[in-house]
Amino acid sequence: MRLIWELLSLKDTAAAAAALAEIVREGDLLLFTGKIGAGKTTFIQDFARSLGITEPVTSPTFVLHTLYESGNITLSHVDLYRLETDAEAEGIGWEDYADDAVTVIEWADRYSKFREPYLHLHFDYGEEENSRLLTISPCGGDWANRLCSR
Repeated sequence: MRLIWELLSLKDTAAAAAALAEIVREGDLLLFTGKIGAGKTTFIQDFARSLGITEPVTSPTFVLHTLYESGNITLSHVDLYRLETDAEAEGIGWEDYADDAVTVIEWADRYSKFREPYLHLHFDYGEEENSRLLTISPCGGDWANRLCSR
């Protein structure tokens, strides 16, 4: 099962992020892939706001991992862009928060050892200047059921 969502504007992106925020729970893992500027961080910022996160959410490219605890659920935000090996990704320590937070990982294709269940969100550029195509693929667990219930 794959869902393809055409996001024609920032408003559409915010709506998609809000819809996803309604079905997540502690322990969920969301893997984000796509080219630079394709919308991963923007989606995560909207997602965080929908979870009630009040502090500014930025891409943790240089700090690699940021924890946001001000919302209805803790958000663990990881960025693997600068990493080159699985060992480097394992050294960040994001797994320590995996059970007590929703974990979002940008540039998830830089790590090969993710274990199911997870939700894969891939962003592509759309045909219009500000449009994006979001492909959502559930991998294990009850993700398919949760997505279909929306």
